[in-house]
Amino acid sequence: MGSDKPPPRFKELYKQQPANRDVRHRRLVHEAQLRRLQREQVFMDKRLRYRLPQESETESEYEFSPSDTTQIIRGLKSSKREERVEALKNLSTKLEQPSEELRRFVLEGDCLDLLTKFFNATDADEKLLGLWCLTNIAASEGRLAERVLVCAPHLLSLLSSDNVELQNQAAWALGNLAAEGEKTRETLHANGVLKPLVDLLGSTTDEAILQTACFAVSNMARKPNSYFAELFALQLPQLAAKQLTAFSENKNCVTELAWVFAYLAASSSEQQIDVILATGAIDTLLQCAVQTAKEEAPGAPLIPVIRTLGNIAAGTDAQTSELVAKSGFVNLLVRCIESKSSRAVEKEALWALSCVTASRKADVEAVVDAGVVPDLVRIIEKQNFDIKKEAAFGLLNIAIIGERIGDLPNDRLVAEFVEFIKSQDEELVRMGVQYIAIIFEQLPESKGPELLRGVAGGIDALENLIAVTADDDTRSLLSVLIDQYYGEDTMMAE
Repeated sequence: MGSDKPPPRFKELYKQQPANRDVRHRRLVHEAQLRRLQREQVFMDKRLRYRLPQESETESEYEFSPSDTTQIIRGLKSSKREERVEALKNLSTKLEQPSEELRRFVLEGDCLDLLTKFFNATDADEKLLGLWCLTNIAASEGRLAERVLVCAPHLLSLLSSDNVELQNQAAWALGNLAAEGEKTRETLHANGVLKPLVDLLGSTTDEAILQTACFAVSNMARKPNSYFAELFALQLPQLAAKQLTAFSENKNCVTELAWVFAYLAASSSEQQIDVILATGAIDTLLQCAVQTAKEEAPGAPLIPVIRTLGNIAAGTDAQTSELVAKSGFVNLLVRCIESKSSRAVEKEALWALSCVTASRKADVEAVVDAGVVPDLVRIIEKQNFDIKKEAAFGLLNIAIIGERIGDLPNDRLVAEFVEFIKSQDEELVRMGVQYIAIIFEQLPESKGPELLRGVAGGIDALENLIAVTADDDTRSLLSVLIDQYYGEDTMMAE
């Protein structure tokens, strides 16, 4: 499968410039790769199956003793249904936060063997409770989760069960296993997990099962080996788009389906992105997001939608322009950035915006005309460095690709970018130097150097960076800037 996977697509943050700017652009593709990886960091996590508070008599944090283990084993082996059920309930609750003794029971004892026997139970409740226990073991740390892999064939068989609770719980356990890491995903894939999960996602009419199937499929679509060719061959985008239309009024279902598209769009080839666009899912997601953004605190439901849109915007120029042309897209990004209701949503929107502004000049003009610049400037001036960085990419792209450097409030921005240069973050430092180079080259009548002189310690920051930077490109560019725009006599006068 690995050889069939298309190479990652990383959009350049800035278009190629004339030869005299090659130094500062040499590493931009690499920087784009790093930023894309940051945006694709795992957001979804394992999910415990919690018992309702009224059903649990004790706290989950419980120091299990060897005698408790003996009692659990006795209950699981009991010939009496009520004792088996009670033992399963007790075990599933304690597995929410397993003690060291309970960990030993899972790792070294016959816990998995005892639970596996319930797959053959005729009592659906016992089978479900056994699955519940496996789900919480799979939600634990690696060593415990890997123990559940031997049950993968049983879990897969239950995906086609007539019992919707068993279907849901089996998909839940598989989703937790897929979240564990690449090794477990490889094992699950070898067991043939993709087709039954995709079939379940595409055929179910039950909202709970749909959400769980999306969770499991999204975790299987994580990097590095995401089996994209097979997922597209199984028509996952088309099936997910169909379900998105069917469940468009259900916010939870839309959110989970959006995560499926977010992971699909994260590393798809140009042709695969075209397939996603052709399904119409992006239009549906955009409509849902526009409605959600109007709420007072939209929060988490917007994150996978905006991430999907950002990943599409990181495609080809044609794909980016197609997205920009969709009604409500640009205004949605601006609203997410200016609302300040959710830091996570704001960062996702800034990421998407940086991809759009790295596209064609007309696309840059569209976001500038929508009034985004004041908000980007506000973020640069008021926010912490991590989110400032996201805004800075957009501003730099506007300056270079949109050729709008003269329209930016550079008298306010220059001090902020000097602070970038003084920071310990290599990426921020490079961005600060790039901004200084842009204003030096593009502003008329030596306006750029004059702006830098007006910042206390501005020129010193450039000189100091030359002395300490390990980045040869940055050092070379700084030397050229200082020699060209200030010169030795000017520097002595300063």
